[in-house]
Amino acid sequence: MFIRFLNINDMKLLCCLGFFFFVLISSSYANNYNTPGTGVKWNLDDLVINSAGDVTFSAGIFHINDTIFIRQNDTLYITADAIVDFAVNTYLDVNGTLIVDPPTAVTFTAQNVSGGFYGIRVDSSNSTVLRKLTLEYAVSLRLNDCNIIVDSCIFRYNSPTTNFGNAAISLFRASPVITNCQFLDNQRAAIQGGANINNAPKIIGCLFRGNNTLNLNVPQINLGATGDGTDTVQIINNQILRASVNSGGIGFLPIGNVYAVIKGNVIKNNRYGMTFNGGSNINTLISYNQVDSNNIQGDPFLGGSGISFAGGTATSQQNSIVTGNLFRWNLWGITILNRSRPNLGNITNADTADDGKNQFINNTNAATPGIDLYNNSVDPIFAQNNYWGSNDINDIENKIFHQVDNPVLGPVNYSNFILPVELTQFTALAKEKNVILNWQTVSENNSHVFIIEKSSDGRLFIPIATISASGYTSSFKTYSYTDKLVFHFNHTFFYRLKMVDQDNRFNYSSVVTMNLDHDVQTQAVKIYPTYITASQVIQVNIISSKNQTVTIGFFDATGRKLSQTTKLLTAGNNQFTCKPDAHLPNGLIYVGFTGEDINRTIKVLKH
Repeated sequence: MFIRFLNINDMKLLCCLGFFFFVLISSSYANNYNTPGTGVKWNLDDLVINSAGDVTFSAGIFHINDTIFIRQNDTLYITADAIVDFAVNTYLDVNGTLIVDPPTAVTFTAQNVSGGFYGIRVDSSNSTVLRKLTLEYAVSLRLNDCNIIVDSCIFRYNSPTTNFGNAAISLFRASPVITNCQFLDNQRAAIQGGANINNAPKIIGCLFRGNNTLNLNVPQINLGATGDGTDTVQIINNQILRASVNSGGIGFLPIGNVYAVIKGNVIKNNRYGMTFNGGSNINTLISYNQVDSNNIQGDPFLGGSGISFAGGTATSQQNSIVTGNLFRWNLWGITILNRSRPNLGNITNADTADDGKNQFINNTNAATPGIDLYNNSVDPIFAQNNYWGSNDINDIENKIFHQVDNPVLGPVNYSNFILPVELTQFTALAKEKNVILNWQTVSENNSHVFIIEKSSDGRLFIPIATISASGYTSSFKTYSYTDKLVFHFNHTFFYRLKMVDQDNRFNYSSVVTMNLDHDVQTQAVKIYPTYITASQVIQVNIISSKNQTVTIGFFDATGRKLSQTTKLLTAGNNQFTCKPDAHLPNGLIYVGFTGEDINRTIKVLKH
């Protein structure tokens, strides 16, 4: 029924992009400057001196007036803050080494913003390092056959369509390490490699926001093949946010093999979150990402999946594992087309890397309301050990479209669904005057807070504290809370946890009990009477093991201190009177005696 609802146009365009080969920019400019190739180590001032006007300096800005070639064996160092502007149709071509590492910032910009410039091309130069560089109004940082370092850089307003490159960073057999960078409002993709060209970038800790301002049909990160498995794409701990209406977050359509780890990213407010098109050539681990609100186009026939899997055949299906992710407020959580057959949670095998633990929260669209998982394939899908926002199996069934809804489709095995918090222990321990509550979770998915509730009768519980939960974790997490001064009350108390997830659903822990009627000083402190009037004094008898000061406090039934006095004790038997404050309220009052080795609380009824 909904055969075409997933990113079909995306797949066509990605396929076309996959066969794109970069057209090499020739060096036939009449006045291009080439460094001597003799092993020189120059800075920008040296280029001004030696380039015969191709590099000039005025008004605090270095001007690149024609293309500059850094030849093999030569190095250009830019280690001071600088602004460098480029004439139209010029670029910096690096066959040697480029080191950009200023104290604060180096900016490469255009002399004519409307005309732009080509940018930077790095060929076979693994020694190049770019730090704190802003590249703007260019076509691309184009990397050919090199594995450079790009750290703490800003790429903005780049990449109009030319044959120099089609993204802010364009890859051709390149595996750069790209860390802590910002990709902002570039005209096409932020990072792109051809479908049939092996690239394996490591993209870690970067911000992608508002890219593809031309509103073409490309994702912000657009990659193809990675090679034979000796290298792996890593897309880890990035924020991939607010693309144009037609843009997704991450796309893979390889002609060749893909090996990728996509972990810990926030992918939010794109047209779709991620898309993978292929069969057994795709090998991915997609874990602990927040895939959120990828619905900005709003048309379920053109996109809107948290993840879209497509492609494959009966004998060639993806090796994609999806574990520990949050899918929330997308048009769908996950959609599966053709014979791609991803693994969304299989606890029947020995491998624990594919144990589900995904969260599906309120993914919906007008065509198929409330569907978190749409299996639009004939294959059975494992989706065990996930959280579907409910403990009711009928509710969960309504969130999954599969063979139950259409007999030509494959079934989804969603057994062993989990709660937001898996609690392994909850204990209470008496220590000094306090009760220490400890609890431990083995996993948390979509958890928000723990509300500690307390009762004096085991029936009526009142909240006494709120502790923030970790949200998402697959490892052991320990929490603790101290209920203070409860030993002023010889009583039994009951505690429980209200475990609340981020959608205000909640579950309760078991109840733990703390009996405080075991004070070893019971016989050492006595009072009489325990039924008094407003003017009546209390006779006190305390056997003390030493000379010490005892504090005598009066508390109401909630534990609020009403008044306090002290008394000096001598070793042995001490007898004295104590007159309560006349303003103490009628009803149940607790009298607490606290010293170096004395801790006793006795109930008194005042009338």
